[in-house]
Amino acid sequence: MRITWLGHAAFHIQAAGQDILIDPFWTGNPKYPQGYEDRLTKVDTIVLTHGHEDHLGDTVRLAKKFGATVVAQYEICMFVNGQGVERLEPMNTGGCIKREGVRYCMVPAFHSSAVIRDGTPVTMGDPAGFVIEAEGTAVYHAGDTCVFSDMALIQRIYRPKVGLIPVGDRFTMGPETAALACNEFLDLEVIVPIHWGTFDLLHGDPHEFARRVRRGRVEILEPGQSLEV
Repeated sequence: MRITWLGHAAFHIQAAGQDILIDPFWTGNPKYPQGYEDRLTKVDTIVLTHGHEDHLGDTVRLAKKFGATVVAQYEICMFVNGQGVERLEPMNTGGCIKREGVRYCMVPAFHSSAVIRDGTPVTMGDPAGFVIEAEGTAVYHAGDTCVFSDMALIQRIYRPKVGLIPVGDRFTMGPETAALACNEFLDLEVIVPIHWGTFDLLHGDPHEFARRVRRGRVEILEPGQSLEV
């Protein structure tokens, strides 16, 4: 499995012959590695953790361009369907689906999820995280969330080896609480800090996070950098 960080909470995962994008916020993302899209020959699946614009991002355009299937909360799927996306796998928290050798399980996250249209919030269902499993490796993308004790159940049930964990603070966990999540509730072999440094408000320091983590190897990636697991 090859995991490439594209800045913020956006990832490109390649496994089981599938190309999977998570939260593809590219346009307006100062950390997005420019030109990366030109390297893509296909996108099979787009996974969305929640409906905020910095996660929904370029989903509609990319889904149409590549004919990708969107995997997300039911409400998000209906929203993008209204914008012309035809291939959808709506689901909800606690459910799992399997597509082309890859298993997608939606797990809880504590955050909010809406888009603003004409000054009015439009509900996009509940925020979520995902455990994506392929070729014997499970990856936990925590989405945008605070720390919560049921992360221990996510670890127990799905046994992720890799964690993509927000550390930016203010809107998600910061370094201290993200490290607590990894030390107390999760048992990850590899941890990638995400959702940091995109904007000035996201002041959480991934190096401070790494210093606090007592189990698992922290990999601080640069945008566009890949990890093989």
